[in-house]
Amino acid sequence: MVRKNQEQLKYFITRGSDLLLGEPDVSSKTPEIVHTSIVDLFNGVGVSSSQILGFYGIQYVFMKDPADPALVRTIDGIGGFTRSSATKDGVIWKVNNSHARVSFQNVKGQHFPINSNDISANGYVSSSGTIIIAESFDKSWRLLLNGVAVPLEQNEFGLPVFKIAQPGEVLITHDGTARRGWISLQLIVIISVIILALPAGRRRKEVPLEELL
Repeated sequence: MVRKNQEQLKYFITRGSDLLLGEPDVSSKTPEIVHTSIVDLFNGVGVSSSQILGFYGIQYVFMKDPADPALVRTIDGIGGFTRSSATKDGVIWKVNNSHARVSFQNVKGQHFPINSNDISANGYVSSSGTIIIAESFDKSWRLLLNGVAVPLEQNEFGLPVFKIAQPGEVLITHDGTARRGWISLQLIVIISVIILALPAGRRRKEVPLEELL
């Protein structure tokens, strides 16, 4: 979503649904390559912006009204974006050739979506190729090919990928143990602070007289 406020242009990226506990990104920073492609798009020099945004699974660009006419013309003419609609709420462009959250790229360069839900993906791949995940890279991604673990790699766009050497069943998961542990630790700290803030959580002599009455 793009919004212009006076001389400042702001944007944010949404996946269309709330993150769940098992999902990877807690409050991850926008990857630098994505930020650069968006800035280049706004400046009219982002000839590869649609390709990068598409690899990250971004399907639409929405500019909230009041839309800047010059910026609208820039996106219309940059290539790789097709205007989908223009209403009183704003303008929407479709990112051409945007990929699914999890996709398989065969040796011919063709992309095929793989069924995925909030915390995993699974399917059958009919040849060798590459599994691409449209998420920020981290080492918690796991893939099993016919029950055997496949090494995790990072491609030129900073995305997690797995090289598939043969046909078979694939199962992709994200190990959210570290994330859940960090959230649990935060909750423990918050609860401890709340308890210590209560009169019962302190020694009686430390509690002000007015709190005891």
